[in-house]
Amino acid sequence: MAGEYVSYDGRALANFLLDYADGRKMKVSLLALMKIIYYAHGWYLAKFGHPLVRQPFEAWQHGPVVRIVWDAFRGNRKKHLTSRAERLDVLTNQRAIVEYRDVTSEVADFLRDIFDAYSKIHAVELSNMTHANGSPWDAVWNDPSGSIKIGMQISNDLIRDWFSNRRVSMLH
Repeated sequence: MAGEYVSYDGRALANFLLDYADGRKMKVSLLALMKIIYYAHGWYLAKFGHPLVRQPFEAWQHGPVVRIVWDAFRGNRKKHLTSRAERLDVLTNQRAIVEYRDVTSEVADFLRDIFDAYSKIHAVELSNMTHANGSPWDAVWNDPSGSIKIGMQISNDLIRDWFSNRRVSMLH
């Protein structure tokens, strides 16, 4: 049916990216992972018009964050990530790694391209890039009206508009 799309649990995308990084013998910090997921989401919104990540992004001090991903790895803030995001199965009361087997080959290729492009940039610089004047993070964090937004959520419309105005050749 037209208009239907699939978005993914941020933890599944995190696990996909971490497995890809492992396959390339690359280490990834939580800060880098959060920003790579954000850039993937932004470029995906710009290219396809619908969200890649199911959960909302929030404006935090060091840039956009998907809270459920941060929660999955919060004990590893300063370390390279070696574990995988888990979820609680409420039926069994057991924790299980969040699978990404429903990620399509097209989305997997897209994620690999984003990872390859952004993993070359230091995590702190990735974070700084999200703080650009007029960026979605800036619009929420530094709202000129001074109002506080519940959860400091960054709308997909803001993210899509920002990335749509910055289209790069890799997305064509």
